[in-house]
Amino acid sequence: MEKSAPRRRETASLDPVDYPIREYVAAMAMELAGMARWDGDERLAGLLESAADLARRTASA
Repeated sequence: MEKSAPRRRETASLDPVDYPIREYVAAMAMELAGMARWDGDERLAGLLESAADLARRTASA
């Protein structure tokens, strides 16, 4: 059976202003940090908050 080539994502047409991925990642990381903290995992919560902080920074070109 022949394997097909991996598909490439078409991202060139996405406008970062209309599709704020980094904002979404930051918000999701904060939600996950709260869940980790609720479960008693302070270390994981801290790491997720660090990820959220990184996502909030301006992406380097």
